[in-house]
Amino acid sequence: MFKKGVIIISAEEKNEIGTMCRSVLSQISMPDILKITFFYQAANDKEYLENTTILTAITKEHFQHDTPLVSYVAQKSASGTLVAEVTYLHPEQVVCIESHNQYKLLKNNDCTEIITAGIIPANISKSTFEQANEIFSIISSILQSNGFLPSDIYRQWNYIQGITMLNDGRQNYQEFNEARSRFYNNCNWENGYPAATGIGCDAGGLMVEICAARCNNQLNKPIDNPLQIAAHNYSQDVLEGKAYATLQEKSTPKFERARILGDTIYISGTAAIKGEASNNSCDIIEQTAETMEVMNRLISKENIPTDNNGAEYKLLRIYVKREEDISAITKYMQEHYPATPKHYTIADICRPELIVEIEGVANI
Repeated sequence: MFKKGVIIISAEEKNEIGTMCRSVLSQISMPDILKITFFYQAANDKEYLENTTILTAITKEHFQHDTPLVSYVAQKSASGTLVAEVTYLHPEQVVCIESHNQYKLLKNNDCTEIITAGIIPANISKSTFEQANEIFSIISSILQSNGFLPSDIYRQWNYIQGITMLNDGRQNYQEFNEARSRFYNNCNWENGYPAATGIGCDAGGLMVEICAARCNNQLNKPIDNPLQIAAHNYSQDVLEGKAYATLQEKSTPKFERARILGDTIYISGTAAIKGEASNNSCDIIEQTAETMEVMNRLISKENIPTDNNGAEYKLLRIYVKREEDISAITKYMQEHYPATPKHYTIADICRPELIVEIEGVANI
């Protein structure tokens, strides 16, 4: 994989979305911007689609040439303003970049990598299962056209509107898991699944982003967590809703707790779960502390599957269910992880009893 960085930029003040977008873009100074993921609330699907059009058009206008990929996640930021995570390529590398409508292809003699924008379906009012099948068909075409397999995906984000809602007894998150398993069944996963996050969003139906890589002589392994059962080995007891009509049992979430590529660890969305059981406390600090205990164990020196001197967090994205908890969790995280860049959003979590989820990037 290629060495990339991420910076978090907020609009200078609350305003209409176009003005905030220009404020964010004006603060970007580094070259070789690959992708900008915007975070801002949306009251409904109509507003989400309108905001997507505005953000995409202004970004294209600002950059003119070599326009970054644009994703828009309908989650309210802690500040209430438009916030962006800007992914850029470190300049010391020799990389050929091909820009396509929904993805970028990065290539040199040793590695080929695909980074997508947020992939959404044509009709965001369909069921989660139908939306997911359409999205995975698009992703399959992108992968196949570049000689990739689904098993080359190393990081995936899945943003699901109404993630815990039930429709005719079937949970939206579980419907997504059924569609993901169906897509993943097309290849061999002997080297483990991607690191992934499945998280709620305000509007927009379903959106999926992926990163995939095919590299020579580079470490690429899943990382399990001794404190947790692998999500793809969960029992039926913790999977909500009823199974899809054509299946005898519910599909498990197909992701690893983390993946290491080269010297970078991609940490999946992590919550206060030990074994496969949730922490049922309603206390934000208790759940946050347990979440970080689990993550710290995951990236501990003895748990990383290669010789190393330990790992250091480079970015943490923190999803908080209840907006009133932002102040307390911000104070806790700043006290315990003061040097780590952190980004807080308001989002629903995949289990009703969980009130915080954290993902991240670490380097060894």
